Amino acid sequence: MNTPDVSIVITYFREEEVLGETIESALSQTYPHTEIVLVDNNASPGTRKIAKCYASRYPGKVRVVQEPIQGVAASKNRGVMESRGEFVAILDGDDLMHPERISLQKAAMDARPECALVSSWYDRVSMDNRQVIRKDVFLTEPQIWLETQNILRDLFPVSRNSGTGETLHFPLISTAFFRRSTAISAGGFNNAFNPRWFEDIEFYVRMYGKGEFFKVPQSLVRYRISSPEAVEIKQKQMDWVGACRQMDLFYRILEARFGDLPKADAVFRRLGSLWLQHSSHHFFRYREGSTLGRKMIQRALRSTPDNVALWKYWLKSFAPKPLHPRLFWFHEMSQGPIPEEAKASFVESLFRKKNI
Repeated sequence: MNTPDVSIVITYFREEEVLGETIESALSQTYPHTEIVLVDNNASPGTRKIAKCYASRYPGKVRVVQEPIQGVAASKNRGVMESRGEFVAILDGDDLMHPERISLQKAAMDARPECALVSSWYDRVSMDNRQVIRKDVFLTEPQIWLETQNILRDLFPVSRNSGTGETLHFPLISTAFFRRSTAISAGGFNNAFNPRWFEDIEFYVRMYGKGEFFKVPQSLVRYRISSPEAVEIKQKQMDWVGACRQMDLFYRILEARFGDLPKADAVFRRLGSLWLQHSSHHFFRYREGSTLGRKMIQRALRSTPDNVALWKYWLKSFAPKPLHPRLFWFHEMSQGPIPEEAKASFVESLFRKKNI
């Protein structure tokens, strides 16, 4: 069996209705020297059956590996470690690849051997893949990560071989293409972020320590809007309090790595302020949550008192509660009680730099 140049790593869990189409898009690549590594992360029986069917049908091209530890980081690490190719292309189990994706990304990497990672634009499509919701998405999304990206650029370069800061971006994970050896030397995906949230962003920051990023200016992936069922699965795996804790973990990891750099104090003040504002909106979904939400905004203002937009956000917090969904970007007020662990001590603990 010839060793492939590129390993396409597809992780799956509950993608039974769409996994076949995802695998077909990987099989349809014009670049011939590829393998497809299907990572079974405790998948549902129906999803598992589809993966095994493709492995049986294409024994020299497609294979299934198991990752029993539940989580996005663990499953992607398994895929990278099991890959036989020099390069790895990541693809989530519900997304689709353009036939030229591997060819174009490998050509971009070959032309820029100093690059640590190549990404691309993508199209956002409906779950049934029949409607393009947004074409040629090229900026980091959502807005919180675009702003985070721009703040963290000020920390680089951190070494002779790292990126300079100019090309740092947080691409859709299904567009990520990199050398297997680079990912391993960077430490792979951090299993502390299992089961999900922020493992990709933290991985990108460490990969950027290995070199510049490049984005192919063409949509090479179709990213499906999550179905209601998929959203429910994610919420069951981790609620918003857990997501805030994951974000705080990311903050502490960043501080441990970059906290002693000359620009660190200013960067971490801006970053903490941004993430406090972002996290505060969860509290405004609850009728008894406004006080804690304001505490978070007050902390943010102490870090960045010249932030006019943040002062406006603070004023919004005093609006009548029926206006909160529109003002704080959620659909409706929660009818249940605020989670027990979301207390004042929780609010005070998030995103604190040691020397601030």
